[in-house]
Amino acid sequence: MLRARLRFSNRRARDGRHERRRVLGGNGVAMEAVRTILDSAVPLVAALAVLCHLCWVAIRRSWERVAGLDRLRQSVVPLMERQRAESEALADLTCRLEEARGRLTAAEQRVNHIQRQIDTLDKEPPVFLHSLGAPGGNRRRFRADAQFDTTVAAAARAAGKPVNPAWRYGNRILVHALDLQSARREADHVFPQKGGYQVFFHAPVP
Repeated sequence: MLRARLRFSNRRARDGRHERRRVLGGNGVAMEAVRTILDSAVPLVAALAVLCHLCWVAIRRSWERVAGLDRLRQSVVPLMERQRAESEALADLTCRLEEARGRLTAAEQRVNHIQRQIDTLDKEPPVFLHSLGAPGGNRRRFRADAQFDTTVAAAARAAGKPVNPAWRYGNRILVHALDLQSARREADHVFPQKGGYQVFFHAPVP
């Protein structure tokens, strides 16, 4: 009986050692598998970490660029408003300049017209009209030509007396009177024959 028990004990001990060896062998395989998984996962996690960091840097730089663009837009807005105001002022000045050019052209045309009239008067000697008497009632109009005697004019100039330069040109008289005799008296009163004037009446104006 004792021997049988010893054999049984020895057998159980051997079986225990074999069992521990199997357990230890299984744990070793598991540890190798875990070590393999960790060896494979650590580079992947590191790569993911680097990729996340690069993404964060890119996002941050993009945000900074967007913020810079926004500041640039805000700084450009006053310049655009100033440019718009200057464009409006320039358009207003251009409009005023065109109006001034139009007025200048009209003034030049008037000056040219007056100059043409002056040239015409220079080519054609002027005629001076003298009106005597007051129109109205039964008064009629009588026309006459008047001259200043050249001899009398020369003597007056020699004596130092002034002579109206209008008598160098044609002079006409329009007399408002009741009849021709009254017209002659009115003309002789203003342009006396003794003073060197000569008056030639025409038919009364109808």
